Amino acid sequence: MIPTIDIVIPTCNRGNLIEATIASIRACQGVTLTLWVIDQSQDDRTKQVVMQHAHADPRVRYVHTASRGISAARNAGVAAGCAPLVLFTDDDCRVDPDWARQMAQALNKPGVWAVFGRVLPDRADHPLVNGVTPGIALGVKLSDQPEMYTANRFNLGFGHGASMGVQRTRLEQLGGFDEILGVGGPLRSWEDRDLGYRILTAGGIILYHPSALLYHRQWRDWGSVWRTTHNYGLGTGAVAGKYLRCGDMGGLVLLGEWLLGQGLRQIFSGIFKWHSYQKVVIGFQQLITPWIGLVKGMRYPIDRRYRIYQRNRKYETIP
Repeated sequence: MIPTIDIVIPTCNRGNLIEATIASIRACQGVTLTLWVIDQSQDDRTKQVVMQHAHADPRVRYVHTASRGISAARNAGVAAGCAPLVLFTDDDCRVDPDWARQMAQALNKPGVWAVFGRVLPDRADHPLVNGVTPGIALGVKLSDQPEMYTANRFNLGFGHGASMGVQRTRLEQLGGFDEILGVGGPLRSWEDRDLGYRILTAGGIILYHPSALLYHRQWRDWGSVWRTTHNYGLGTGAVAGKYLRCGDMGGLVLLGEWLLGQGLRQIFSGIFKWHSYQKVVIGFQQLITPWIGLVKGMRYPIDRRYRIYQRNRKYETIP
């Protein structure tokens, strides 16, 4: 039986990148799909690109929203569709023709709540920008070995939101993505790991399925890399504080692991392995920014049923 899926792409001002993403999804085989492009752009460039595909292919749907942040866009995409399986990718990715079928196949296995696919750097069409050390590769998952994640909520190495699939019923059970987290949101990042943490805490199973192959374009220069890692640090502190406020002392474990692994380890790696000041800078950054995220998170109330932040309009415009 051919699986029926929704695919959601959140996007904001990426009209120059998203065309290749949509074209690759239209080429997917072995599934019945509807593609939802949730656009938060301030200009019409993205709409023009998407509508060209929509006119040629009725499976492509365009939704413009005034909301902000990748998590809000993902939740809007889920609400727009109705398929039992929901896949997510980003507007700077290119999927393999068998990606959707492989993701759906893994997601339909008994007990599985979510699946993450293999993410490789797409250097063929978009070379790594000069000026960024090869030791820094964002948004990739290189392992070719499948893995099951269950019970241990601190094992969050399952992959990236650029190649993610979730059972619709389970996503609804969890209350969706935390809209205060994620790029473009007030607390910037960690929305995919936060979802995974909540799945594992609830007793769900997450699969890493490397046969589902996706390519992530490495377009960022050093300034963009610095901002991205800054956002990771903010999000880490925000989720740690959120869990602690929900009575989950695992927040301290996550915070400590991040400070050691992404802070101190980056510094020593930058000095002794890569001889890269950039990795050293990022390491020091990750010793500081989680504390900022933890403090900023205190501005927002929490829905303890779902363990997600609630909006506080007073702080919505704070960068």
